Amino acid sequence: MLHAAFRGAFPAIFMTLTNKLFRYPIKWVYLFLTAFLACRSAASGGRNGAPAEPFPYDLENPSLTINFPAEELREISGLSYADSSGLFCAISDERGEIMFVQGELGGKITRRILFRSKGDFEGLEMVGNALFALKSDGKLFEIENWRKPEHLNVKEYNTGLKKEDDLEGLGYDPHKNLLLLASKGDPTQDSIRKVYGFNLKTKQLNPAPIYTIDPKAVIALVPYALDEKMHHFSPSGIAVHPKTHDVYVISTALKRLVVLDHDSGGIRHAARLNKSLMPQPEGIAFDPAGNLFLSSEGKKNEGLMLKFNYKK
Repeated sequence: MLHAAFRGAFPAIFMTLTNKLFRYPIKWVYLFLTAFLACRSAASGGRNGAPAEPFPYDLENPSLTINFPAEELREISGLSYADSSGLFCAISDERGEIMFVQGELGGKITRRILFRSKGDFEGLEMVGNALFALKSDGKLFEIENWRKPEHLNVKEYNTGLKKEDDLEGLGYDPHKNLLLLASKGDPTQDSIRKVYGFNLKTKQLNPAPIYTIDPKAVIALVPYALDEKMHHFSPSGIAVHPKTHDVYVISTALKRLVVLDHDSGGIRHAARLNKSLMPQPEGIAFDPAGNLFLSSEGKKNEGLMLKFNYKK
């Protein structure tokens, strides 16, 4: 009887709420609707419909912050864990120069490898004995014999992707033997974001995306804060977790981190990135223990890298 009464009154209640909402700016209406959708989505996110597991990182409290004093790393855009403890390789978006930085030595550059004098480089990944660098226009570079500069060998691959795809993330999936190329998209539009797979055996790009991300689904899980621009999730970095195999994707336009299920591609987690800690997060990497590293342009014209401990 009570349910019947509520059903009868629902149209009037809905009209009252609608009239009140539309007295306010459209942003408030959008925030209300996304919060409502987030409540509906809260029970989803696990594998095969199971409840989501706790997020294994405290993104508000990095265990280590490293500032890069070198001018070349002020606009750090790509990050990869290297082949020894505490060593990372990084690249900025100004030219094709890879820099090896030692986290335990306060971000000191220990090696430089110049393979192209200029270019808008947005991604970097070490795979075995080779280094791969990605330009925003889709061109991919494989750098071999980098330990001996006199024998440096650089191969260039035309992936078929274009400048309009605006590639900003490069990761490596050892389980599929693929490089993952993340397309940024237009931050002002909510079109589906795409992640492509480059086969390291055939050296060919699969024309169909291996993963897709719906920006509206990200906002449903982590709604806009009142002080945020109404931009949309636009990938700026991508990496595969060494323990869970999940795919982590970050966005600098809307400060978010999204975790994709390795097999299904569904969103398992979404989290807000603190813009006061990371003004422009563009690089992401893991060490073998599963600790998370994010790089960003800093507030004082210095690049920086933050470490977040893995909580199993």
